Amino acid sequence: MGRYVRNYSSITKEEQAILNNTRVAIVGLGGLGGYVLENLVRLGVKSFNLIDRDVFEVSNLNRQILSTENNLGLSKAEEGFRRAKSIDRNVDARVFSCELDENSVEMLEGVDIVVDCLDSIDSRLKLEKLCDKMNLTLIHGAIRGYYGQVAVSSPKNRIFNRIYGGLKRDDESLGNLPMTCMVTASLQVNLLLKVIFNEELDGDLILIDVKNMEMERLKLQ
Repeated sequence: MGRYVRNYSSITKEEQAILNNTRVAIVGLGGLGGYVLENLVRLGVKSFNLIDRDVFEVSNLNRQILSTENNLGLSKAEEGFRRAKSIDRNVDARVFSCELDENSVEMLEGVDIVVDCLDSIDSRLKLEKLCDKMNLTLIHGAIRGYYGQVAVSSPKNRIFNRIYGGLKRDDESLGNLPMTCMVTASLQVNLLLKVIFNEELDGDLILIDVKNMEMERLKLQ
């Protein structure tokens, strides 16, 4: 297909077919989630579960690609689906404009992989518990200010307790910047590709410093 011809120097046609037939759950359609969705639709993913309880607010306009002056007050999950359909009319999605917790099995039914684009420690811990219950791999991403992090939480290697320990609340003093969202979301998508293409992963936590243009890998003990 002409749509994906520019993918083929980096992605094989067999891998493209895997992408076209993978169902992805994106949990959180804000700063990270919008860019994750944009990347995945353009890469060729056509099936999604889109999950976010929130609506767009004015403060989202600085960084969230799905947010515009025309959709303030509208559902982030619904607007995400609308954006995806505007890029590829063949995209289908199950849309959940409600909160996910460790018992929300129906929200992740039928998916192959999950992307964490949430904005609180508590909600991430609930999501990982649900993924563990359903034997699903989770692609983690988080940002604050100029800094981001990504990692893979797999059925054999759950990571959030090691990352967050006893922390209950995020430090919101650093704010959220658009370029940090873009870079972190892109690395989440790259990790997702590695998982679905069965590439070997090392399980490290990757730390991103956009301001100084540096990345660091940390072994999770």
